[in-house]
Amino acid sequence: MPKNLGTFAPPEIHEYEKEYFDCQQSKEDFDITFYGNWQKDFAKLIIELADLKSNPGKDWETVLDVGCACGINLRGIDELGLFSKLYGTDISNYIINSVIPTLPFHSNDYTDFFCTPSWDLSMINDNDVDLLFCTHVLEHLPDEEKLHETLKEFQRVLHPEGKIVIILPVVKKEIDDPNTLGLHKIMHETKWWNNVFKKYFRSESFKARIAFKKSKLKPDRSGDKTFYENYPAWEIFRLISK
Repeated sequence: MPKNLGTFAPPEIHEYEKEYFDCQQSKEDFDITFYGNWQKDFAKLIIELADLKSNPGKDWETVLDVGCACGINLRGIDELGLFSKLYGTDISNYIINSVIPTLPFHSNDYTDFFCTPSWDLSMINDNDVDLLFCTHVLEHLPDEEKLHETLKEFQRVLHPEGKIVIILPVVKKEIDDPNTLGLHKIMHETKWWNNVFKKYFRSESFKARIAFKKSKLKPDRSGDKTFYENYPAWEIFRLISK
């Protein structure tokens, strides 16, 4: 298991509000609003993983980032100029209503942010999303019931020809005591996640390490070795409608 799981905040912090992000800033020197090469390339990687070219006749209009935090990945997607409507959702009232309004790159009339959990996307119409991506979110859901509710919402909002890219950490073997994971509530092997996803979508998975190496895009231009050492157990899932 990656040794850095759950270290951004002490166990007593359970809500993703100002105290949690202040803790990230002070203990990890982590600027949640920073936008640089890593974020730009990560956005490009999401597009590459979505394999939009496999649907050459489709108009890609709407993208949704579930668990968007400050919308940094959405900014990268926006700069690629592929989509005309951008949505971001996050459970943090602090992020959505206090941080994002201060970021000038989200001041436009085609990007909307909503404070809502992943299992309630009621502000998004059925079949309205062409690309949905969700990075390091599902493992934080409170329980498996909310995970299934979330996937049902993903299924509802996704266009029949749309794509979903999910990136999350996995474990090499099942964990006996999930209470040791801090803010990571749902941690399982790749097979477990694939079986869950296949109840709602067609699912493909591939090791993030391999995907990053095969890609011409690199998530950290300053040194890939450091990136791989910090995140040895990421998994990527590409989901499409059945």
